[in-house]
Amino acid sequence: MEPHVSWDELPETVRAVVERHSGKVVSAETVAEGITCRTALILSTTTTRLFLKGALVADSDSRQAQRMEADINASVGRVSPAMLWEAVADEWHLIAFDYVHGRHADLTPRSRDAAIVADTLKRARSCHVPVGGLVPSLAERYRQVLRPGDSEALKGSSLLHTDTNPHNLLITSQHGYLVDWAMPAVGPAWVDAAQTAVRLMGYGWEPRDAHAWLSGFPEWEHAPRAGKAAFVRVVCDDATARFGPYAEDENARFRTLLS
Repeated sequence: MEPHVSWDELPETVRAVVERHSGKVVSAETVAEGITCRTALILSTTTTRLFLKGALVADSDSRQAQRMEADINASVGRVSPAMLWEAVADEWHLIAFDYVHGRHADLTPRSRDAAIVADTLKRARSCHVPVGGLVPSLAERYRQVLRPGDSEALKGSSLLHTDTNPHNLLITSQHGYLVDWAMPAVGPAWVDAAQTAVRLMGYGWEPRDAHAWLSGFPEWEHAPRAGKAAFVRVVCDDATARFGPYAEDENARFRTLLS
C-alpha cells in the first residue's frame, strides 16, 4: 500500500475546495490507516474539525468504495459520524465527516472495549438498508464460491458492515462508533457479530470466551445451524481462493464458530 498523501502534497485546487467548504485549514494530521483511500486527514480549520478522505478518480475501486460510504451515510447515523460534504476536484474524489475524538478499539483479552463493541454492533442493527438496491447482498459478495443452496442460506434483511477490524471501531468516552462503511452488504443480522468474534480470537481470545461474547447476540443464538455452516464455508472458500494457505489460520477460527 502506498503511503497516504499529506495535506501539503494535495494539489492546490483540492486544498482550495476543502477550505471553501470547511474554512481555512490551520493544522493537518495524516492518518496512516485505510486501504481504500489515497489520503486520510484530520483537519482543524478556523470553523471546525473534520475527517477527510480522498481517492483518485482514476482508481475506480477506491472511488466506488467512497461513493458507497457517501450514499449510505444517512442510513448509518446511529453508529457512524455524519458526512459533511462530498466533492470532486482536480481528479480527486473527496468526502468529509464530522470528526470523532476517539481511539481504535482494543480487542485483546480482558479489554473492556469488547462490551462497547458489542453495544455498537447491536445499535447498528437498527440501521436500515437504503432503498434502491444500492447495497449488494451477502450472497452476491461471495458469488464466485457459492454452492447450491448457499444463496438461500445467506438471505437476510440487515445492513451489514462486514469489516469490523479495530481501525473501523472507534471508542470515545461516551460510546463506540463503526466507521468506514465502504463494503456493506445485506444479509443475516448476526454476520458482523460472528466476524467480530473471529477477530477476537485473532487477538488472543480463547474460542470459548469468544463464543461466550457472541452468545450475547440472540440473532446468532437463534440462527439455523445450516445458515451458519453455509456462511463459514463460503467465507473460508473465498479466503482460500484469494490467499491460498495464508488463509488457513483465520479459516480455522471461523470453523470454531460451529463447534
